[in-house]
Amino acid sequence: MKKTILILFGLLSMSGRVLAEPINEFTGLTTLSVIALGILNALRPSIFLMIVFLLSMIALIDKNKVLKVGLSFTAGAFLGYTIIASVLMNLHGKFIGLRYFVVAFGILVGAYKIASSLGYVKISPSNPLREKSNRILERATSPPSAFLVGGIMSFLSLSCVLPSYLLVTSLLSDGFSLGTRAVLLGVFIGISVLPLALVTLGFHYGSRYAKLGETVNKLSKMSGRGDLAMGVILVVVSVLYLLLLG
Repeated sequence: MKKTILILFGLLSMSGRVLAEPINEFTGLTTLSVIALGILNALRPSIFLMIVFLLSMIALIDKNKVLKVGLSFTAGAFLGYTIIASVLMNLHGKFIGLRYFVVAFGILVGAYKIASSLGYVKISPSNPLREKSNRILERATSPPSAFLVGGIMSFLSLSCVLPSYLLVTSLLSDGFSLGTRAVLLGVFIGISVLPLALVTLGFHYGSRYAKLGETVNKLSKMSGRGDLAMGVILVVVSVLYLLLLG
């Protein structure tokens, strides 16, 4: 645990040095968008509920594997989302007009989320990928397989997180140095997968640390309730981005 904390502090200090150099490149829109969309992604149930299912299953088989399997799954998801973000970033660099599609897509999806949250549009609760996802998760019985499954799950959840990833990568595709892009994407993806690590720690240490268990319970209740907030932020950021493009 101490080594992990030292590594995290090292990464944060390195990120601070990278961010301090091109500080003139920052805008309030970009910084707030990365943080806000990262937080809202973190509360999406797409992968959050998957790791709960996975760790519940592992805990019944061997409680000693929970920590390693959970952290491996989290690392795999982080890598998968990093690949997705990198591919999208390259697409933005090749197709300049894609930015306007991202703006339109963000406004449409955001408006849909707002309307559905307020009850104007009914969303079907059925999820055709749920059964398939559970079958894949059942194969994650060791750290290596959990790492692979975490990466696969990030791609299967793409339909839920695509609007925010398109918007963030489009915002970062122009006017930022390579180091700044890497740090901001790392922050965005790191925030997005943070609940996965918290759930893992909750399963492993929850019985010994009551506050950690309570945190996981709160995250479970909050997960999936951010559609209205996500819709508002998608619309606002997309409109502001359109004004900047103009």
